[in-house]
Amino acid sequence: MSSSHSAVGSARQPRSIEQDFDGLFRYMRSRRFRNGENTGGEPANYIYAYPPERELEVRRRIPMLVNRLQGMDPVDADDVAPAVLVIDLYEMAIGIMKDNDVFDSAIEQETEMHGDGQGADDINAAIDAADGTTGSWPPLQEDDFYQALAGMLGPDNDDLKDALGDRYRQAAASSEADMVFLTGMGQVYPYIRTHALLNCIQDVVPSSTPVVVFFPGTYEKTATTVSVMRLFDRFGADNYYRAFSLNTAIMEGAGA
Repeated sequence: MSSSHSAVGSARQPRSIEQDFDGLFRYMRSRRFRNGENTGGEPANYIYAYPPERELEVRRRIPMLVNRLQGMDPVDADDVAPAVLVIDLYEMAIGIMKDNDVFDSAIEQETEMHGDGQGADDINAAIDAADGTTGSWPPLQEDDFYQALAGMLGPDNDDLKDALGDRYRQAAASSEADMVFLTGMGQVYPYIRTHALLNCIQDVVPSSTPVVVFFPGTYEKTATTVSVMRLFDRFGADNYYRAFSLNTAIMEGAGA
């Protein structure tokens, strides 16, 4: 594994989102990144972590980054600009529910399925319990609505993997998936977890195809390869060991 990926730290420095996206473009335009090289044999999976309060700015800049990449000048005579497949996980989750004929009924029965007359404040409190500060198991485990969606979209069901696979294969068949961006991670929590998503994506996207998760929170990776994801900078950390930090890469100027 290259030193640029294994170096200590991905804690965010006081950089603007504009600076970050300029750095992402410079890093992603390199052929080594686009070819899935310098990964030490690991899948070319990456996480770009950003402050959750900058969500709207990040959403605005993702299409701009896609346009820059797809319109870039080739780096040499044998090169072509990459095609970027953007998958909005929130839209995909709704599509899965509609394919299973449960979307309308879920909307109609949501309040009842939460049980005990829970309102938005109660649901938010249940989710807040997952941040590791209460020492108790999250009440979400007793929420029928959560259980139904988590069962449909979680790692023990193939619906999400099949939807991701179908979307990737359709795009790849048209040469429209040289790299993959996954967005909407914060919108699908707690039904889809990032570590489970990345495990799933490795089964449907070739390991040499760069996959980038835009993650509202913190992703910390150390030289000992231990990595921790903390969604929204507040929830209990998920351990994940096989994704590279783009924050570290762009701060070091790798691939520029």
